[in-house]
Amino acid sequence: MGNVECGMRNCRGGPARRLDLSLTLRIPHSAFRILFLLLLASRAEAQVDPSGTWRTLHTPHFRIHFRPAYRDAALLEAREAERSYGLLATELHPPRGVVDITLADDIDAANGLTTVAPTNRITIFAAPPAGDHGLLFFDSWLRLVTTHELAHVFHLDRSRGLWDGLQRVFGRAPGLFPNEYQPSWVTEGLATYYESKFTNAGRVRGSFHTQVLGADRAAGASRSPWNATLFTRWADGLVPYAYGSRFLHYLAGAVGDSVVPRFAEATSAQLIPFRVGRQVARVAPGHTLDREWPRGTAPDLAGASAAPPAARVLDSLLRTEPVPRVSPDGRRVAYVRDDGKGTSMLRVLDAATGRPLAAHRVNGGVDYDWLGDTLVVTQLDFTSPWRIRSDLYRWVPGRAWRRMTHGARLVAPGAGGGRLAAIVLGAASGRPTVPAPALPRGAVWEDVAPSPDGRWVAGSRSADGHWALVRWPVDSPDAASVLVETGGSIADVVWTSGGELWFVSDPTGVPQAYRWRDSGGAGGGGGGGAQPLTNEPLGARAPAPLADGTLLYAALRARGWELRRVSALEGARPVTFAKPLPFDPAPAVPISETGYTMWPSLRPHFWIPVFDDAGPTGRFGGPLTAGTDALGRFAYAADLLVSPQPFRASGDFALISSVLGNPTLDFSAWTSWADLGSPPSAPNVTLSELDRYAALGASFVTRRWRSLASVRLAAELERFDYVTIPDTALAAVCPGCDAQSLVGGSVTLTLTRLVNGALSISPEDGIAWSATYRRREEPGTSRWSNELRSRLALYAHVPGLGGFAHHVLALRLLVGGTSGPLGTLFRVGGVAPQGVNVFFAPTLSATRAFPLRGYASGELRGERAAAGSVEYRLPLALVGRAVGHLPVGVDRVWLNLFADAGDAWAPGASPRLTRLRSAGLELAGRVTLSYDFPLSVRLGVAQPLAAPPSGAARRPQVYAALASDF
Repeated sequence: MGNVECGMRNCRGGPARRLDLSLTLRIPHSAFRILFLLLLASRAEAQVDPSGTWRTLHTPHFRIHFRPAYRDAALLEAREAERSYGLLATELHPPRGVVDITLADDIDAANGLTTVAPTNRITIFAAPPAGDHGLLFFDSWLRLVTTHELAHVFHLDRSRGLWDGLQRVFGRAPGLFPNEYQPSWVTEGLATYYESKFTNAGRVRGSFHTQVLGADRAAGASRSPWNATLFTRWADGLVPYAYGSRFLHYLAGAVGDSVVPRFAEATSAQLIPFRVGRQVARVAPGHTLDREWPRGTAPDLAGASAAPPAARVLDSLLRTEPVPRVSPDGRRVAYVRDDGKGTSMLRVLDAATGRPLAAHRVNGGVDYDWLGDTLVVTQLDFTSPWRIRSDLYRWVPGRAWRRMTHGARLVAPGAGGGRLAAIVLGAASGRPTVPAPALPRGAVWEDVAPSPDGRWVAGSRSADGHWALVRWPVDSPDAASVLVETGGSIADVVWTSGGELWFVSDPTGVPQAYRWRDSGGAGGGGGGGAQPLTNEPLGARAPAPLADGTLLYAALRARGWELRRVSALEGARPVTFAKPLPFDPAPAVPISETGYTMWPSLRPHFWIPVFDDAGPTGRFGGPLTAGTDALGRFAYAADLLVSPQPFRASGDFALISSVLGNPTLDFSAWTSWADLGSPPSAPNVTLSELDRYAALGASFVTRRWRSLASVRLAAELERFDYVTIPDTALAAVCPGCDAQSLVGGSVTLTLTRLVNGALSISPEDGIAWSATYRRREEPGTSRWSNELRSRLALYAHVPGLGGFAHHVLALRLLVGGTSGPLGTLFRVGGVAPQGVNVFFAPTLSATRAFPLRGYASGELRGERAAAGSVEYRLPLALVGRAVGHLPVGVDRVWLNLFADAGDAWAPGASPRLTRLRSAGLELAGRVTLSYDFPLSVRLGVAQPLAAPPSGAARRPQVYAALASDF
């Protein structure tokens, strides 16, 4: 379903998990490290704690992994999965093999993830949506998310033609699934289309994507098929879901339901997998993508051409919904302000003037309400390296901020009459903290709000596809009255100071604010009706009544959310709500239960041929494979390379284990051959080096929303041997080539606290520091070495300057020192290498690089080294567009102005820290490949300001590199 859909109310995706492993894998085994990186990235994204006890349910088509604490939810998931499988199989070709589903409950946000390599596997976050309008329209959360993710499996697993032949030879290797090359509007649009077709809800039926399309159309900013992908510019990750699903829904209506399955089949066999338009024309004769796209993505907005209401815009260009909450005295308004440039702020305004009074930084998944003069806030944060929970905080604006709970899983706080209520999340459940109606069982509550006089409670709930607005006496929940029941969604339940009940629903196709009026008087148990309070053409959400009779609400626009103020409609006629559709529970299926079944997903499922030419020492070739189990307890990569003549073998192995949760254990080993050429005294002899290495480490991590602290302990062993061809006495041709064994250990400390916004071009307003100490010895001798290295990076945004993102000033300092007979040299010079770090402890003989642009790599070497860089990073353009019809796009572009300086020296010598110095600039940007794969690149020019000690000419250096220098 994608992280981008997480919490579109006041939730951004959490900070990305960073891989900070210590050794760049040796060239030429780049395929090894890239493959292992992909596996580690998928484990990090899943956000599942694999430690502790897990069980597995076995059904005809699935292995469902779960914790015993939510076995009932797993049993329901088993039935829903088989139901979805049967329905999808009527249209799409069934996937190969058994599908692994991990039902996780480690994050208080609704989402799902799917991958088809190395096996078909799905991760479902079991907590239902809370405040996420994109996902709120469901009949059953598990039904909706399972159908969506399983549609991905059916679609992406399908491989025909050449792709099927390659998979028969190499197995389920990454990159051999043709439908994965399609743009995200195809992959996500197809899954969203089927989630809506095979449930009574879904986002094609819901109003939120109608708002997204309508906002773009009203501004003349509708996306083309080539731009409806995962670019950062608003509406960010919503775009492919909204555009893709509506287009496929339209195409199925215009041509017939079979067009979508035929399209999936056609793309699964095309030799050039990026092409989309050609396959649309093939499966829908007489229709072309360019001609049908504007029709298919046109929003169904009755009355959208009407003049907008006379509303005053209080804030705009916001990335998350600015839900307004008015204090009980009517004098202050609180809302979340997130412009994407930095951290989100909970801001308090003067209700009369709009003047800012106070603000406080907040995390993701934020919701809040006033309890007297105090704001009660729920927001997400890490409670362990694996778990993200929503907890309760209290804040008196202008005074202290206090955390009140830890791991309580509270969302949607509502206050009134001195009472505080909230929703407690669980696996596929959400229940109020106050006494609530017991029936229907299994209802999922979205909102709950006590009345200002403390006598009543109202809330919205979903049960079997029936959304209802419910009201009950605070002490008599069994006397509840269902005021509205509909097949659409109901949200944003609030009370006015006079006791009116307001809410948001979408009976007209877009959300509007409504007031409930009892026919028998306030609080009566008789009939009544819902009267519109707004007539916003593109919809209104989150109404908040003000004392002067006006109201605040959130409106969606082409460039983001707006906070608006308008007069409430008076005398509008009551509306009629659509009746709920029949809901059929998923039928029973054959189920057996065992302990966690790991091996089917963990075993190797593919191999990739790799080669290493070491010249006369040997020309090596062999298979590379990698894998991880469904939970992510183990991830590994291994290769075995053989040289036929001379007959020799080399190989690599890396393993990470999270079976303990915290710490994470890692093991790496290799055997490799290197050609050292011919000794001067024996030109007909080939000298080869055999390097055998092993390392074992343990990493302990603690995390918060913007910070991380870790310590890693490692032990390592390495041995060097030397061999000649033909066999010759080593002492005669290489007197120093004695076998050498080294043992060592290291400890690495890391501390980071950084701010990143959705539009940020750099970390900002924070610090990243690491330090490593390593000791090594040669057994049986008195040779040893100590090494200490440290890296410090500081970031601060520059206020007051324009642009789509903050300007950032960044500073980096690198220092290192080594001592002892085994000490290695540090290298100063060159562009920072951006290799993928896979192995976990530095090799015992490797040099250390200190980048300094404008000079050759290793321009200076020494046992002591220091280098520094200062950069000014300024945003240039938020592009968010493809390059023509190519599967390549430009997301955003910025400029780095930098100055570097550094030196390397021997112990006892006086350092000159500006011995090497340079200045330059880099044009940097984030581009997309294969439509949606993000890649950060930079093209730079650096001018040396001091003559290179090597005697090389002092001329500008032009270079290209990946990612940021720091």
